[in-house]
Amino acid sequence: MKAFVLSDEITQFHWAMLKSVLLILTILPLMNAAVTLWQHTEGSSQIMIGFFALSVMSAWLVVCFMTALKATLWQMQSQHSIFEQKIFHAYRYVPMLFLSSLVAYLASQFASVL
Repeated sequence: MKAFVLSDEITQFHWAMLKSVLLILTILPLMNAAVTLWQHTEGSSQIMIGFFALSVMSAWLVVCFMTALKATLWQMQSQHSIFEQKIFHAYRYVPMLFLSSLVAYLASQFASVL
């Protein structure tokens, strides 16, 4: 089904963008749960929980990075107006900017916890 205002290609790109941003947003509750669990344990359990949380978070960050990179490298096949092309080129960097700002935020929060 085609959109009335946007072409089908731009609509597909928009949904890929939303999926990528929502995937990146799921990092916050995961990290919060891991830090809370880590703070409520003692001794050798912290080492095990820290290792598990580090493994899960690094794998999740790689998945988020790949989806953001896929959105960043998206190419439009059809020709549109110059204005629409410029908006598209700026819009496709949103997930990577969002991911980098979220990682910077998590790094600052994690540094304050330790």
